Amino acid sequence: MDTSTELILNEVKDLAGIDPRMLIDEGLLTQEQARKWLVKQRYFQMAKTGRKYKDIKYELSVSYGLSVSKIEKLVYRK
Repeated sequence: MDTSTELILNEVKDLAGIDPRMLIDEGLLTQEQARKWLVKQRYFQMAKTGRKYKDIKYELSVSYGLSVSKIEKLVYRK
């Protein structure tokens, strides 16, 4: 695993309280799904602080290497 993957998995572990590596090893979760979950969680955490949604999307885009439109799809689609 590369460094960015390790960072994402560690962040998921901090937020969810479980180690996602077990789930990935068992084939129940992919690294992409973990990243998507993390981005959505971070978005809603940041939104509660009163920051502008546009600023949040741009920051997450840079932090996780996703386009702003991808973040919008993750957050607003069900």
